[in-house]
Amino acid sequence: MQTVGLPIVVLLAAVTVVGQSIQGDWHGALDVENDAPLRLALHVTLENSGLFKATLDSVDEDGTALPVDSFTANASAVRFEMKDIGGTYEGKIAAGGSSITGSWKQNGGTWPLTWERGGDPADMIELFDGKKAAQKGRSYVQSFYESKFSDLWAKLSPVMRQALVTADYLTKLRAQVQQRFGAEVNIVEENVKSDDALQIYNRIAKFENFPGKVKFQVAFNARGMVTKFSIRPVD
Repeated sequence: MQTVGLPIVVLLAAVTVVGQSIQGDWHGALDVENDAPLRLALHVTLENSGLFKATLDSVDEDGTALPVDSFTANASAVRFEMKDIGGTYEGKIAAGGSSITGSWKQNGGTWPLTWERGGDPADMIELFDGKKAAQKGRSYVQSFYESKFSDLWAKLSPVMRQALVTADYLTKLRAQVQQRFGAEVNIVEENVKSDDALQIYNRIAKFENFPGKVKFQVAFNARGMVTKFSIRPVD
């Protein structure tokens, strides 16, 4: 009995040490080419079964408690997978357990990603408030009117760019707006409204070839990236 019991005790002790070193809250930022870093938060707990459970927050894409399907760790390495988005992370735990350095792989791409203990990634940058949303909203609309599509594309969130596929969408949309409405004549109303973590710039204007009013709406996340925009007639 003693011979069998000793390895079990050692194994349980090892699991406890690893659990203590990895569980808790972590924050990091994913540097995507030609884009602002995406702030991420990782939350790890150790279940009574000895298995790890984790969730991930994508702060700038308004994603919270995204499920991690599998999470494994030993004294020096971490690996987890998120099947819904086709993402995998592998990293090495620093001596002392204060950070994890590794790579995030998704859709054929690989990006460096370092996690550090604690901290709220939402506090890592200056808040994008209503005043900034008004300034950026006006700038965004003006760039759209002037067909500066490369500038506009760089300001879209990764989710928006994935949905639109290429900047050609903006080119086609600008042509449609010009054909249907013509040029903007004057601004009737302009405001910014908050919706949870979003700042939404609203611009209602009159156009030369349209008898009614047209509303241009641009939604910004906490980093000032565009998560939604629309152009439509209003009553």
